[in-house]
Amino acid sequence: MCGFFASNSSSIDDSLNSTVEKHLRFRGPDGSSGLISSNGWFSYHSRLSIIDLTEGTNQPVINSDGSQLVFNGEILNYKELGLKYFNKHYKSDTFLLNDLIVSSKLNLAELDGFFAFVFIDEKGELKYACRDKFGVKPLYYYKTKNEISFSSEPNLLIGLFSNSVNENAIEEYKVFRAPIFQGSFYHDIHQVDPGCCFVNGEYFSVEKELIASKKNKLLPTNSDLQNALHLGVESRCVSDAPIGLLLSKGVDSNLIRHTGSFDRLYTIGFDGDEDIEYLENQKIRDLKVRRVEANEFKEAFDYLLNLRKEPMSVPNEVLLYLIAKEAKNDGIKVLLSGEGADEFFGGYDRIFSWALKVDTFDLGEFLELYAYRKVARDSFLFNFLSDLFDNCSIKDPFEIVRWFFIRYHMPVLFRRLDFALMAAGVEGREPIANHHLFTVCKDMAGSDLMINTLGKRPLRELLSGYMGRDFSFEKKVGFPVDLTKIFDNPRELSSYELWFSKNLEVL
Repeated sequence: MCGFFASNSSSIDDSLNSTVEKHLRFRGPDGSSGLISSNGWFSYHSRLSIIDLTEGTNQPVINSDGSQLVFNGEILNYKELGLKYFNKHYKSDTFLLNDLIVSSKLNLAELDGFFAFVFIDEKGELKYACRDKFGVKPLYYYKTKNEISFSSEPNLLIGLFSNSVNENAIEEYKVFRAPIFQGSFYHDIHQVDPGCCFVNGEYFSVEKELIASKKNKLLPTNSDLQNALHLGVESRCVSDAPIGLLLSKGVDSNLIRHTGSFDRLYTIGFDGDEDIEYLENQKIRDLKVRRVEANEFKEAFDYLLNLRKEPMSVPNEVLLYLIAKEAKNDGIKVLLSGEGADEFFGGYDRIFSWALKVDTFDLGEFLELYAYRKVARDSFLFNFLSDLFDNCSIKDPFEIVRWFFIRYHMPVLFRRLDFALMAAGVEGREPIANHHLFTVCKDMAGSDLMINTLGKRPLRELLSGYMGRDFSFEKKVGFPVDLTKIFDNPRELSSYELWFSKNLEVL
């Protein structure tokens, strides 16, 4: 896990080293390369060491012919791929990835992990700029006619190229809590799409996978699902650094807890929050409960907003940062979380239960359930969404909604987790949001995933074997942070309005 920058822009030179450090060093507290020039490109890498902790695997990797690799994330099946392609025992996933590229043996679909990487060949030409299948790791870019710059954080690109604020992105933020389609809050700063290579195009498509699956096959069994979950958890525990688990009262994190073995578990909230009160009463071994005060929430919010230079999505990002700091102080470098379960397994009950009962997808009805404020039918955003859904080849309303959540909503959750934890010097991992679980869940129809109006039925069935049916099939109630008790509020805004107001100040 790390932060990187790569650019062939003529405006980049050694004098900008401090600017790059300022915006990216927090992502890699264990080492920094400084700006390095090779074959017409400047590159930079800051490292959080997780696999192979030695300094010999610091980046950029610069080969003897001048080609170079910068890489953020983890290739968790690196040992297996090393034996398959080179009959060699690798200690570093970075060197395995580099060797696969250099030897022209890289098959992106084979990589089990979460990643963003850029590779420049010996001629100084961009050969790869890739992002993992589901968009766990960020990869931003700014392109002019003949020049391009990549970064793990958009704030660096803003600092270098002075991009103006995108008003359409602000509108998306007010409606969806994130600029889902604009890519960033700034003009001309975009993201490489999940499952795509900027140079070579798409290598994985959620839409195509959902269309090609099912549902005339035998329904995956509980055993199939349990095996996939074990593989998901086991693979996400590949690390040379200590690992912990973020725990709540929810189905997802508790299922991970009972699937794996964890010495350190963490939960966080305010006094009176149902999750921490429940978990503390369970006397769970090795669980650390962190209670937050209003003043430290505000202090952390101010720090994160200044670091990020763009609005955050939800108040939970601040809590994630604070609990990650706690884990970091305990020596933990990796925290597992339950992202992806709701998207894969129909967990947004109100929306998915609607999609299951309708015969045709209606954008207006969907937005009434999904959006945080009304989207005018003659607006740019409504027209954009209309084109997006019209061009989707999936016909079943439930699968259309699942495609949208996996392809567009889920990367927003990954961005929350990635930034909040990296700001504390910790890597976030998702044992459910990976191809092991997706391969199983894509063959399940909506009726397999829901019971009455309650989603994630298969996961609940698994968890009931550990924690009983009453707990596993309980409908979880959210407890949002009451921001009116944290921030000054002279205009007497609601907690929701106050969040947007405070975040938009950064723009």
